[in-house]
Amino acid sequence: MQLIWISGSTSQVKKINITWRGIAKLAVATSLIAITLGVLIHFLGFKVAIQFNPDLARNVGGIITAQEKHATEVRYRQQFNELQTQLTQLSERILEIKQYKEGITELVTPFPLKNKMAGNSSKGGPYQPILFNPAAEGPLVEDLNLALNNSALLNQGIKKLEETWRDQHQWLRQLPTGSPIVNQVGLSSNYGTRIDPFTNLLAQHPGVDFSAPTGTPILAAGDGLVLRAEYDSAYGNFIEIAHADQFVSKYAHASKMHVKAGQRIQRGQVIAEVGNTGRSTGPHLHYEISHQGKMINPMQILRIQSVKLAAQ
Repeated sequence: MQLIWISGSTSQVKKINITWRGIAKLAVATSLIAITLGVLIHFLGFKVAIQFNPDLARNVGGIITAQEKHATEVRYRQQFNELQTQLTQLSERILEIKQYKEGITELVTPFPLKNKMAGNSSKGGPYQPILFNPAAEGPLVEDLNLALNNSALLNQGIKKLEETWRDQHQWLRQLPTGSPIVNQVGLSSNYGTRIDPFTNLLAQHPGVDFSAPTGTPILAAGDGLVLRAEYDSAYGNFIEIAHADQFVSKYAHASKMHVKAGQRIQRGQVIAEVGNTGRSTGPHLHYEISHQGKMINPMQILRIQSVKLAAQ
């Protein structure tokens, strides 16, 4: 395209060539100038608005004043400190519960395993405490990151405690520490030397006798595997159960047996009923405990039950 311009006074003729490339360059230049002017106007407008009308700036562009920013940080800092205080209290509470649990574990652990429990208590490693400092004065972002990291460590510690306590609970369930019979019974004969009821001579009694009516449920003292469930002339109908750490419990003179050899049973499960079979003067449960093949006093295992029985 060509434009011809004729000057009136001099009658000069000027020609201007217009191409599509030239038009495109002109359009691009015009657009850049418009965008630049728009950005400058936008920036200057918000700067003026912040100074003379903060509400308008906040509504239009999300801008807050320095005072508002400070107030927001103060509010967040207060909430953050409250959170850290709660985390500190939670950490202390976990330690209290851990000590309480260890006391219970010590109480219910059979006497023959006390040394084993002490032998497994070896610990070590660098001291890296998890600290929550409610009075932190550093940048809020850094304190928040530190708190998040400590919270993650605390969560890992809780999960580790949960795994350890679950393992200990499962281990304790496999030990014959539960009552072999309901508590509403009488202890008729203790472990050790006694006068034999048939010969009236001194003899060794390898277990304890619980006097109870025929048909009273006999309970498994712990999780385990039934080794024997049969009849013997001395023990009558009896059951032997293998437990963890080489413990074996024995239940004798039963009138009925509800389990068989090779059967897995659970703590508290009814395995038989009190009777008067074998060498017995009346209905009762004869209960024995052996550890690593040696007979031990069941009252070393059933200390809590023995206290209850002695009080009756």
